[in-house]
Amino acid sequence: MNTVLPDSKSTSRKSEKARYNTLTDSQLEWPHWVYQWICIKLLEIYLRLRYDVRIYGKENQPKGFQSYIVACNHTSTKDPPLVSIALDYQPIAYMAKLELFRTPILRLYNWAMSTFAVNREKLELSTVKTALKVLKHGKWALGIFPEGSRQKDGQLGEAKRGVAYFAKTAWAPVLPLAVVHSTPPKGKKRLEVRIGKLIPPEKDMDALTLKIQNAIAELAEQTKTGA
Repeated sequence: MNTVLPDSKSTSRKSEKARYNTLTDSQLEWPHWVYQWICIKLLEIYLRLRYDVRIYGKENQPKGFQSYIVACNHTSTKDPPLVSIALDYQPIAYMAKLELFRTPILRLYNWAMSTFAVNREKLELSTVKTALKVLKHGKWALGIFPEGSRQKDGQLGEAKRGVAYFAKTAWAPVLPLAVVHSTPPKGKKRLEVRIGKLIPPEKDMDALTLKIQNAIAELAEQTKTGA
């Protein structure tokens, strides 16, 4: 009788997903607020020294620590810290691709930032439970990039239904943001962040997904045109 051995690489990937797509209770408590604050502050110093960072729409930011979904376009690895800087260090648990947990340094950074992995090919139950756990906490926001992956050409990709699903399931509002990278004729490269108005949840996920995508696109266009 032939014995079929399990694929070691496949087993390893499944083990990684099981390990990194959840957050412990301690990762949503105050010590991790401090860890996240330190990480973001250090990154802010670096970003402001190297780039011309501009933030618009601060009046649209929800007041105090509260649960909502942050939805932003995704063009580079600088986007998560830029979003946190723009939102005045609101605790945000970001969903990130599994590949960002492969090295010890990245795992330590993601642990401190309360970031959890998502399978971009298929939304898994453990990831859903973790996202809802974040929103149920009451003081953390859930950070998602609706396009699912970085758009390195700077163009907006089509939004997936994940944000709408979590908004509907947890009945949480969505805060749209847009990050645009530009290179002016003179001076530093520019990183602009625009914060939009909260979008209330609704049962129609397709309609909500379209509203979120349109809101992000409008914010990005305002940044490009200087409106």
